[in-house]
Amino acid sequence: MQSPQLQPEEFDAHVAQGTFRLSFVGMSNAGKSYRSKVLAREKDFLWYQVDEEIQKALGFAAMEEISVWLGYPASEGYKEREAKYLALENRFTREASMKTGGKNFVFDTTGSVVQLERETLGVLKENCLVVHLDIDEDSLQEMVNKFFVEPKPVAWGDSFSMQEGEREEAVLRRCYPALLQERLTKYRMLAHLNIPAKSVRDASAEETLEIIRSHLS
Repeated sequence: MQSPQLQPEEFDAHVAQGTFRLSFVGMSNAGKSYRSKVLAREKDFLWYQVDEEIQKALGFAAMEEISVWLGYPASEGYKEREAKYLALENRFTREASMKTGGKNFVFDTTGSVVQLERETLGVLKENCLVVHLDIDEDSLQEMVNKFFVEPKPVAWGDSFSMQEGEREEAVLRRCYPALLQERLTKYRMLAHLNIPAKSVRDASAEETLEIIRSHLS
């Protein structure tokens, strides 16, 4: 499936033949997993969750355990754990981008997908229709607040910088919005289609596919 030039009639043919490969990208809590679940439940899409594969590879039973294991950037050994996490994500993302198996496929990426190797992102774009569930900048603060209530694993890259005398939580609250803003820009550049997350929030699987189709040209 050559995604960059995908036309509405090609979209219809792929869905009908069970050869459609869709990848959702976007912020944590933007709705990627829920949209994927709806497509799997109502349209029998094969649902691939990178988070789940990383969790199994690390031997953890829940995502909360990965958050504890990964820790925050100021903790000892964080860079090594972050590198291991991203290496697993990179491998699973590249492999999953090539999946077929006779079913329509929805690929539920992680929030750090834009931090993967350029070659891996190229494979993703070549083999899947990459749809960004786009949030507006006004929603970023809400996501920042949610992160501190329900932490999820975060690969910070170079977005964490502690100044002399700063407390760790103050640094996190200062740097996390900048990380999200940087990711938002990169999601928009990576995606074939940028679709407002709120436009599909309460949509059925059929409605979700129709909304995606309506953005093709």
